[in-house]
Amino acid sequence: MSRAVGELRQIPFEQLIGGPMKAAIEAQALAAQSTIEFIHKVGFKQPVGTGDDLLFADTEQDADAGDLRNVTFSYEKKDENEDPQTFKLTVPLLTITPVPYIRIDEMTIDFKAKLTDTVVRKTNSSFSLDSTVSGKFSSFWSPVKISWRVSAAYKTSSSTAASQKREYSLDVHVRAVQDEMPAGLSKILDILEDAIKDEPATT
Repeated sequence: MSRAVGELRQIPFEQLIGGPMKAAIEAQALAAQSTIEFIHKVGFKQPVGTGDDLLFADTEQDADAGDLRNVTFSYEKKDENEDPQTFKLTVPLLTITPVPYIRIDEMTIDFKAKLTDTVVRKTNSSFSLDSTVSGKFSSFWSPVKISWRVSAAYKTSSSTAASQKREYSLDVHVRAVQDEMPAGLSKILDILEDAIKDEPATT
């Protein structure tokens, strides 16, 4: 048991736990950066030849997103005189496009360690004894002859088998959800809704 505890103490738990947490924080930062890029590229016009980093081109000045990008389409409806007429609708693109706000809601780290040491010792022994007694008598003046033979055998054998097994597994479960819209962007979208124009199309 003490050997297994010693091996467990050598496992870098600070890296096993801190590594996934750091990766989750970096993933959250990348998600926020992706949201900024989405709003900039989808919701605002980008001048030709300015590159992809127009929003943060000057680190000493406030970010300049540029002009708002609208979507315009035409449709027909009846005017105040009940006559069919073509109208043009101009809508800010951000008001009709879902803005991605991905937030890591939950992260679970499961670490499992299985240490197994097995030592098997087998000892086989056997003992055999063989004895034989024989006697011979010819006549009264002949001495009695007796022979005694004993044979013994002892065998022993031993074997030792040792096995070591190490199993480690690390499971990381990350749950990401669509976060609520920030209050600042919500107010901006309310203002942009007032910018929606519905006017007759010019001939």
